[in-house]
Amino acid sequence: MRKTELQINLSNLEHNITLIQSYTNSSIQAVVKANMYGLDIPNLIEILEPHVESFAVITTEEAAEVRKYTSLPILLLQGIHEASDYFLIEELGLDFVFHSDWQIESLKEHSLPESRAWLKIDTGMNRLGFEHERLSEIFDLISNSVFKEVVLMSHLASSSDIDNNQNSDQIKLFSEITKNYSNKKSLANSGAIFNYPESHFDIVRSGIALYGGKYIEKGIKPITKLRTQIISIKKIKKGERVGYDGSWQASKDTLIAAISIGYGDGFPYIDKPFSVSINGEKYNTVGKINMDIITIDINDSDNIKVGDWVELWGFDTDLTKLSSNLNSISYQLLTNLSRRVTKNYLE
Repeated sequence: MRKTELQINLSNLEHNITLIQSYTNSSIQAVVKANMYGLDIPNLIEILEPHVESFAVITTEEAAEVRKYTSLPILLLQGIHEASDYFLIEELGLDFVFHSDWQIESLKEHSLPESRAWLKIDTGMNRLGFEHERLSEIFDLISNSVFKEVVLMSHLASSSDIDNNQNSDQIKLFSEITKNYSNKKSLANSGAIFNYPESHFDIVRSGIALYGGKYIEKGIKPITKLRTQIISIKKIKKGERVGYDGSWQASKDTLIAAISIGYGDGFPYIDKPFSVSINGEKYNTVGKINMDIITIDINDSDNIKVGDWVELWGFDTDLTKLSSNLNSISYQLLTNLSRRVTKNYLE
């Protein structure tokens, strides 16, 4: 059996949610979209559930999967994608976002007294949400419907960058336009939880920080290790080339190890070297990443053999820095991994 696996450290996940709690007095919503950032919903929900007030996803399909494992509120972050989604919202007991007029117009035939409606206001990201000047108009419009609660929300565009003035501008605007509303409010995402306590309001929404993809400097721990095994070791001579297009040429006699992982597994395609770890030592990749194989120059190491484990990243890896070297982002490293990569959960 091919042994290419993503190890997921559940203790580090528990550490991360506990750390996030220590940064805020607000309730926490765990963002578990994209199959929990690629880490699989069933095994992680039970870790987070005691610490959060709700979960958040994108699609009704994701919501249905999460509902199998929790009775807590589940928020559709983009609201409905078609009018019939309101039937699923009622059936599954979901919360949902209003960000566009058509979503409100589609509500006319539905009554959702068990759902929270989250009214999204655009405070400067210019992606989703009603223009902030329309808050009073939209609020009055949806007040004609029956919901369990209406939550006012927006989204910060640059919360990881503490030097970006857009953050203070958005926080100030959101505070100003919502100050006369007694409704619960939600603005802070992962970066804002650490960097902008004035943005926390009633509910903070954490995603990437839970999964160790960012904010290592704040005490967050990586929760994943990606590893595979060496399947071949070849001797090559000085001047010989490796891989497609012969893009790498040996400057001396050396040994080339091949490992069974590639862009077919969701690993980023790049044509420049990066370092991996074998038996605690660092070695550089050579040649282009293939769909199923990556090649590594292991020099003349006689202590490396077929079957040895190769770490592409580990529990001590800052995925933000690694992803930058791979021309990617940490979110993409996690969510792109395919089903060919086995997931193993460590207590």
